[in-house]
Amino acid sequence: MPLPNESDFETHSQSLAEYLVLVILVLMVAVPVSGFVLSAQSWVSSLVAKGAYQVEDTKNLAEQLFDASAKIRDLERKLAKNELELTRLKQESRDTNRLRSLLDLKQKSQRQTVAAEVVSRNPDNWFEQVVIDKGSADHVTVGSAVISITGVVGQVVKVDSHASVVRLLTDPEQKLGVLIPRLGLTGILVGNYQNLARIDFVPVGTNVDVGDKVVTLGKAGTFPDNHPVGTVSSVRRDATGASMQIDVKLTDNCYDLSQVLVLPPLEN
Repeated sequence: MPLPNESDFETHSQSLAEYLVLVILVLMVAVPVSGFVLSAQSWVSSLVAKGAYQVEDTKNLAEQLFDASAKIRDLERKLAKNELELTRLKQESRDTNRLRSLLDLKQKSQRQTVAAEVVSRNPDNWFEQVVIDKGSADHVTVGSAVISITGVVGQVVKVDSHASVVRLLTDPEQKLGVLIPRLGLTGILVGNYQNLARIDFVPVGTNVDVGDKVVTLGKAGTFPDNHPVGTVSSVRRDATGASMQIDVKLTDNCYDLSQVLVLPPLEN
């Protein structure tokens, strides 16, 4: 058997060295790659866990928002209900105070009086007429004066058995004799719907001041003496310049009427 010569030994040595180098390269490459793979797996796992946590957190937040919204709606309903109840109680309190004042006015009056309530009004003539719940069966007659605790309301123009139509003081067809007590000045007050009423043909130079009280003249036997009508709002010359006009803000605006007092005319 022939012995390996020196050349073959060198060849095998070189091959072995190449194998060793190759193994070292493989190890150098494989170890970082495996580390990268492990890092990637860890990052993906962390991302998935974080996403699941965020989804769960968002779900919990949404449920909390829905619960809060439901509680807010419930509180709003309770608040609205309480506000309605408070409004009702305030209205009842105002009505009670009006009735007490009206009863006091009725007791102080030396004339026959009939307490009544406004039961109807037409939007087309809101500042012209109202309907009250008393009529001829209650001794209400055409021409009866109608007043409230704050001022003059108007005059009865139509009567049925259990209802009457009242022409309001704000109707231009309704005229009323009035007096400015501070001056002893008399005049005829004319309504002007929702605008200020007025007194025409006031002599030029009359010392009328804004804020002067205007009351009923009460000389015709229909309206009571000195019942409030309004206050002077402004004074100016009329279109001709020959006399003055007085604008009067009515004490009862005739817009929100409920309880009134009817006074049949005095018998001659």
